[in-house]
Amino acid sequence: MSHVNNPDNSLPYHLRGAFRGYETALARYLKRFDLPLSQFYILRLQWSGDGKAQREIAQRAFMSESVASQVIKKMEYRNLLRRKPDPKDSRAQLVYLTSRGESLRETIVIEGIQISKRNAPNISREDMKTTIQVLRKVREGFDIFNAQ
Repeated sequence: MSHVNNPDNSLPYHLRGAFRGYETALARYLKRFDLPLSQFYILRLQWSGDGKAQREIAQRAFMSESVASQVIKKMEYRNLLRRKPDPKDSRAQLVYLTSRGESLRETIVIEGIQISKRNAPNISREDMKTTIQVLRKVREGFDIFNAQ
């Protein structure tokens, strides 16, 4: 097999494999809370700062606006989030955590960090920082390309 065609030399191949491994482990853990990954990704964003617009949540969770809206609606039904009209723009909705949504933070975040540490134990803090910097650059490059 030539070097160019070998998946072992492909960044996207390894990104997908690493992501799928982590996501599968996380999904297994989140079953304890009856929490689908899509809802976890939105909760995680809200835990870092409440009162985001639905559009921002969709973008930051890498979802379409229509998918994010449906996930948020289900989360409202489960009393994890609530939506309120944006006082600056009545057409927009701001999303807030409920006390139930907030109460999941500590347990889920702590265990989520442990999942990552347990399954990638030999990665130094410095290597992790470098990896994150490289992945940001990759994502920024594709964001620019995809916006064209």
